[in-house]
Amino acid sequence: MVTTIAELIAWLRACETWEQCYDFQRYLFACLYKAQERHQECSRIVKRLKRGGTLPADAPEPPPTGDPLQLENWELELYVYERLIRQLRTVGDGLAWTCFGYDRRAIITLSRNDSPGLSYNKLGLNAELAAIEELWKSNGHFALHHDSTNCLRIGDLTEFTTDGRWVFREVKTSERIKKKQVERAQAAVDALNNGGRLPSSDGDTRLVVLQEPYVTNLSPLNDLLQLAKRHACRGMQLPQGRALVSSSLPAMTARWKDDIEGGADALDAAKQQAFKRAGIANAMQHIVGYSGDKAARSPLMAPWSIYPFSPIDCGVLICDMLVFDTTVSADALVESLERAGLRGEVLLTPADVRVEGAMPVVRARWRNRAVIWHALGLNQLLYELAEPDSIARGMREVLLMDDSPDHPELVYANEADSWFTPRRKGGRRRPKRS
Repeated sequence: MVTTIAELIAWLRACETWEQCYDFQRYLFACLYKAQERHQECSRIVKRLKRGGTLPADAPEPPPTGDPLQLENWELELYVYERLIRQLRTVGDGLAWTCFGYDRRAIITLSRNDSPGLSYNKLGLNAELAAIEELWKSNGHFALHHDSTNCLRIGDLTEFTTDGRWVFREVKTSERIKKKQVERAQAAVDALNNGGRLPSSDGDTRLVVLQEPYVTNLSPLNDLLQLAKRHACRGMQLPQGRALVSSSLPAMTARWKDDIEGGADALDAAKQQAFKRAGIANAMQHIVGYSGDKAARSPLMAPWSIYPFSPIDCGVLICDMLVFDTTVSADALVESLERAGLRGEVLLTPADVRVEGAMPVVRARWRNRAVIWHALGLNQLLYELAEPDSIARGMREVLLMDDSPDHPELVYANEADSWFTPRRKGGRRRPKRS
């Protein structure tokens, strides 16, 4: 799968026309559909064996290892294909980010729904595929298939017109389309065009486009990944109270072989040294983000497939053959807020062992106004390596606004420059009409 993913990413990055995107999407969906078919076949056998049944006459090809009559072997196969589906969808997310010109507003807006699940045997799938083909053949318009992604969860398709518009489409499978689907699609349009409330939001949740540029440390991360591939594991400090550690599974295996304890000790030593250099070794609270198995987990995270790394390095990140973790102290985040002219307050308690979801992490204050940095908002800091000072300045900008919403979704300026765009090769930032 590492090789397959790397080839797909290289193909995606070579797409400079909508026709090339159309061909790429067809191939990607075929790969995804095949993986989903195998997943559903294994799921059927797992359910049957759990009920005490036996293998049916039409059982699919058995797992490549182990006794096919044993439940755990089918459960392992099911687990493997669930991961493969997410890894392929990470490439689909890369296609979505590319088509939208790396505009996070579109991703935030269209991600605000539950995951639709697998598209294999989905009611209406044939109608969606037919609509994609019809839009291309009749109008020359590329239609992005949301089922090939993890991040796009509102609507079935996004049509990219010749005049640069985005048209969100619900494909009819009957004479009726559910009212909620129409309302969510309209809310998405209003949020993007008119600054309206985001779909499926509680309270006043709106997009806020900042003047503060998006600043990341992805270049040092790339340097560290290369070191990890050569030396098995390495760590480094990042500015503003952060430590970064990476390890390569193939290199760790080659160097320590069966000495698992020796490999673990080396990794821990690299981590402690990075903590010391970053000045956070004695911090009371460490906030940690681990890249392993994050492929297509969160619809809001920028996918590894658009990181400004080589296709093979993106592939090994997606498939967890190369991993990294970022550690920042809660006090360091407060210091970033204070450098931005705000008052910061740590909201975590010593008893908090998992920082996730809507858990409040720090509060930023300016005069009588405040904004809370929740755990979900740490993705950009922990995985996209956004600089804390840059994020803090963005929080200050929104606090100084006269009409800022109660629950702002911040979008920083110039973000496309952080990702692998065709412009890096001297080409175009988005595909153009053939």
